[in-house]
Amino acid sequence: MGYYPIFLQIEAKPVLLVGGGHVALEKIGKLVEFGAQVTVVAPELIPPVRAFIDDGSAKWLQRPYEAGDTTGYELVMVATDNGAVNRAVADEARANGILVNAADDVANCDFILPSLVKKGGIAIAASTSGTSPAMARWLREHLEDFLSDDVVALSDLLADVRREVRAGDRACAARCTRIEVAPPLLCAQCPNRIPADRWQEAIDDELMALLHTGDIAGARARLVAALGRDALIAPEWWRPEAAAEARA
Repeated sequence: MGYYPIFLQIEAKPVLLVGGGHVALEKIGKLVEFGAQVTVVAPELIPPVRAFIDDGSAKWLQRPYEAGDTTGYELVMVATDNGAVNRAVADEARANGILVNAADDVANCDFILPSLVKKGGIAIAASTSGTSPAMARWLREHLEDFLSDDVVALSDLLADVRREVRAGDRACAARCTRIEVAPPLLCAQCPNRIPADRWQEAIDDELMALLHTGDIAGARARLVAALGRDALIAPEWWRPEAAAEARA
């Protein structure tokens, strides 16, 4: 049985990292990058880990792990090469209902960390369920090739246009007598509702060609036209005064 893939929101969440060596260094960078409030407990730190403490990105308890250290944390990461410590931390975290990861120690893990490729607003994770670090690295390197500047530009454009579409959805709903609880907000009969398939169909070769040449304005215009949302359409079930305003 494999692991269920999931992305966690850890911004401003308290996270305990046990260990201060090279394995801890592999963990702390991503934790800090994604906004976790990291506390490191370890007698000593290698200089690159210490740098996160010195610049205020993390806190340090300068001592070995002690019973009760997991209290108050929402996530626990163990980065030691001591199986007894791994087990003690894992047992306590699980007893407190806290998810725990122990590096290279699957028995003491509630979750494992995938190989991660991140560029712009896109993050792609790959996992072999802990069976092959070499394969995980191979996947990461090939995913880095896939995550080109064109793909990142597409992601930014789709996110930007989606924000505009959602603003239009809210404007439509404010005038409508058939509003639904979001999502989807707009009723199934609404001419302003964009089916999910239409977004996929809009990502065509011509759109990608415009992005590749840096013509963001042209790509935006093509995407909006393909979505059919140049302007809101007033359905007959809008409130009469709202429909009159739209026609004016």
